[in-house]
Amino acid sequence: MSRILVPLPDHDFDVTEVSVPWRVLTDAGHEVLFATEAGAVPAADPRLLTGVLFGKLGAAPDALACYGALVEDAAFRAP
Repeated sequence: MSRILVPLPDHDFDVTEVSVPWRVLTDAGHEVLFATEAGAVPAADPRLLTGVLFGKLGAAPDALACYGALVEDAAFRAP
């Protein structure tokens, strides 16, 4: 399968835009690698994790589940 590089900012990335494609790609057998600006573990936008932006904006439960798996992934923890 393919090796895919996902560039991410150091902080405030969109949980859904990163974790859902990561899940689809890894489930299909692809290797997903990450790169960040400073080479550190990236941090998601906390407002999308808690859903407290105007009381409406937040990641869907399935995206949060994907994010929970993503943060345990060795490639994500070592960009």
